[in-house]
Amino acid sequence: MDTERYIEVIDHLVAAARGPVLTELAASPARDVLPGLVRKPWRSLRSGAIAARGDVPDEQLHDLRIRAKRCRYAAEAAAAATGKNAAKFAREVAALQEVLGELHDAVVADSWLRERSAAPRIHETALFAAGELVALQRDAAERARTGWPAAWKRVEQGWAGAWR
Repeated sequence: MDTERYIEVIDHLVAAARGPVLTELAASPARDVLPGLVRKPWRSLRSGAIAARGDVPDEQLHDLRIRAKRCRYAAEAAAAATGKNAAKFAREVAALQEVLGELHDAVVADSWLRERSAAPRIHETALFAAGELVALQRDAAERARTGWPAAWKRVEQGWAGAWR
């Protein structure tokens, strides 16, 4: 913290805080500008959801979850200035993200349990318990795989009214 580089960075931060560099959009009302800034993550989420229809690999649904997270954060930031419809949209995206997160967690847990079950000299009681847990994780993953399209439908419907 006492290096020349650190002091230089702090000086730049202080200068930026005192006189931020603004674009021409800064003169426009936030309510008008922010929805446009959510469009890019929204389009990415929408294209990912369209591509994920049908029987797709779990990795593709994990990518969709990441896209949902980005869209959610953008919508939450915009909602502060644009109103309750945008906040509702952000909550719907969060619900989609949650379903896809449950899928990812179940897939990772299933894999972890299978790896541990293959260990040499594992006790048969532990092996039985691991098998039961794998079954539970598979059920959870299947519920999420079949449930995410309904969550997506709510997100898609919410987009249209989010910026009114």
